[in-house]
Amino acid sequence: MKYFLAFILALASMLAQADQIEDKARKLFQVQGIVSSYQSLIDQGRAQARLETKQMLDQILGQLNPSKEFQDRFAQAADKYLKTLLTDRTAQEIVDVLIKYYAPNFSAQELDKLIEFYGSALGKKEAAVSKSASEKLMNHYKSENERIRISATNVFIKDVQLIAQQCNCAKPSKASEKK
Repeated sequence: MKYFLAFILALASMLAQADQIEDKARKLFQVQGIVSSYQSLIDQGRAQARLETKQMLDQILGQLNPSKEFQDRFAQAADKYLKTLLTDRTAQEIVDVLIKYYAPNFSAQELDKLIEFYGSALGKKEAAVSKSASEKLMNHYKSENERIRISATNVFIKDVQLIAQQCNCAKPSKASEKK
């Protein structure tokens, strides 16, 4: 029973220390502006996706002569595509994943020193670990984002093809216009 109690106390201490280290890493990321940096990247990516979707829709509509009903259906398909493509992932969720790769590399005392004095030798260690953790983070989301994009694009193309087929609104070819 003594060993079991000692084990439980040791486990509780380790868990508390891990939480403390993660909290300190969060504070460091806050001081460094990491969350706002990731949020800017997310916002830029979302804006780019909206622009590209609008460009695709404009290109599709430029090749067809659909009625208002079918223009609306094409727009709905584009909205559905964009909604699928744009995850609701937040900068904080990204930081939560980053902490898994980052925090275990430092003690609580080291994180305190980083927060206080970022230009020391310890700061250089942090830079190297951050680079490694950021690469792992990008790899973590890269395949998931690619899978989402491919799936959403395939569904969008099928939706647009079906709408175009139902619309029967292809622009007349140049040859048939001359007849």
